[in-house]
Amino acid sequence: MALILSVLALCAVAAIWFFWRRGSRQRLLPCPASISWLVEMENPLARVTRSAAILRHLDPGTSDCIADIGCGPGRVTIPLARALSAGGEVIALDVQAEMLTKIAAKAEQNGLTNIRLLLCDAREPNLPDGSLDAAVMVMALGEIPDAKRVFPVIHAALREDGKLLVCESVFDPHYVSHKKVVEMAAAAGFVESSHQGNRFAYSVVLQKPSRLSGNLRRQHAARPEKLLSEPQHACGSQK
Repeated sequence: MALILSVLALCAVAAIWFFWRRGSRQRLLPCPASISWLVEMENPLARVTRSAAILRHLDPGTSDCIADIGCGPGRVTIPLARALSAGGEVIALDVQAEMLTKIAAKAEQNGLTNIRLLLCDAREPNLPDGSLDAAVMVMALGEIPDAKRVFPVIHAALREDGKLLVCESVFDPHYVSHKKVVEMAAAAGFVESSHQGNRFAYSVVLQKPSRLSGNLRRQHAARPEKLLSEPQHACGSQK
């Protein structure tokens, strides 16, 4: 009997996973706030999606302005806010008011005053151009229909050389592959900076190139034969 119940439970979980993933392709289906504890757990198999690992990979400046897009109940928002000084700010962006309420309560409990709550669709966040130093999306991208629309708006909101960190895990029913993320990001003008992970999860940092570095790349692509004859020190000072 115990075995039968276990099999039935696994089948139920698989069915929920399948229909949730399928439904999110047609409409916005974020994790309900009533079961937010599911997205608060630090998965031991998906190590790069842990909040501490995300902070190490993003390596934010203490005075940065960072957007946590699809922040949920704040599993990453709160550690980010702790890592910033009084001059830094985390913008917690979510489509569910209940999730933002949970973050507000946690911020008060932890004495954090550098979190700004923003209730909106990630595809239309209304963030001023060049206002962000960095942004993170942790297992949130797949919940958004037509997710490719997210990348151009984040790209515009980031300053030059700003970073977007995307984390995905196969345990999430909305999982988006590394290849797909990089393709959508590249179409918006991002360049992959670094990548970490294993078979269960990955974390990728995408960078918005500065105009100067973009111009240099175009010039180099237009005259490769000259590049071969130029001394190496000619580009040694580039950042």
